[in-house]
Amino acid sequence: MEETPHPLRDKLPLPLMASMSALSALSIDMYLPAFPAMAESLDVPISTIQYSISVYLVAFGIGMLLFGPLSDRFGRRPLAIFGLFGYVLASACMALSPTASVFLVCRFFQGMLGSAATVVVPAIIRDCFGKDTARGMSTVTMIMLTAPLVAPILGSVLLTFTSWRAIFAVLAMYGAVALTLVYLKLPETLPASSIPKRLSYIGNYLGIMTTPGIYRYLGTFLMSSLAFFTYLTSAPFVYITWFGVSEFVFGLLFTTTAASLILANYINVRLVSTYGSRRMMYSGLATAVVFAVLLTLVTLFLHNLPLTVACFFMIIGSLGIISVNAESLVLIEFPNQASSAGAVTRTLRFSTGALVGPVLAVFYTGTPVPVVLLVLIAVTVGAAIQLLLYLLAKKGQ
Repeated sequence: MEETPHPLRDKLPLPLMASMSALSALSIDMYLPAFPAMAESLDVPISTIQYSISVYLVAFGIGMLLFGPLSDRFGRRPLAIFGLFGYVLASACMALSPTASVFLVCRFFQGMLGSAATVVVPAIIRDCFGKDTARGMSTVTMIMLTAPLVAPILGSVLLTFTSWRAIFAVLAMYGAVALTLVYLKLPETLPASSIPKRLSYIGNYLGIMTTPGIYRYLGTFLMSSLAFFTYLTSAPFVYITWFGVSEFVFGLLFTTTAASLILANYINVRLVSTYGSRRMMYSGLATAVVFAVLLTLVTLFLHNLPLTVACFFMIIGSLGIISVNAESLVLIEFPNQASSAGAVTRTLRFSTGALVGPVLAVFYTGTPVPVVLLVLIAVTVGAAIQLLLYLLAKKGQ
């Protein structure tokens, strides 16, 4: 039986979905070049400022678990408005923070409240696109990535002409514009027939976590997240500290991350309807493993910036294809709990990302070797999960 097309499928404002989805990327990418200036201004070690990434990711994960079921019970639109309003207030407070402690507290609320707006995006796409969720997700991601493409450069430019506080003032203004557009343009996409009669956190999450078919995709999704956040957390160290590039050049180099993801999602949009999400995920895994091995060899035996950038470009693009298809394969299983399922995948994703900093700190050597080895291990484990399950399925036939 074919799925009935959602009446808003062709009318959904995808650029607006992208702007909401970009909140997290902007909140992290834009202030990366400001780490040294913030540490000096707030009179704390740079490690304290780096810790703010983990604070954001943990808060974001908590918020998604809290707001996901609320979205399934009360609708997507109310949560989006609430989340964006909270994000604007928290970002404005961060711009005015007098101490690092106040900054970290505001950072926590920025992540938690902002998650209410972000958690509804995959659910809205699932509502409207159904079994073509991967195509819808890739389209939104491709549009969304034009924002973090310029985020590090914008952050560097703001640092050149003003202080780091302007970065968070700009984030607050961005959130305010998104809030206005959501209020004016975003309809409710959750069908009334799909709204449960009561809110049940335990029931929602227990139903999701006891669905055995999701784990093969969830495991690979989390391994791709581990590899991605390893790069994201370590990029300033690799490029600025190890290779000695300037903050502005770092901003330019970091745009290759978004460029790679845009290209990857464009390819996915064009091919996923023909080849399916599973085959696209397999292709991404194979490419990621090959270039992670090459990156490891380059790091161990060469000190070459262009080759390092090229390997990361291919790896990050591959991770984009892996993650969007793996997450879509999970969401497809839950037509009436899309926000809750999205909350599970995104919370686990950001929780995995929050582990990267402590793990790299334990194995710190002053070189990028632990970074590239963690990326290699993550993509290899992600590929091994799929290969093992594929072989077991073949054997059982």
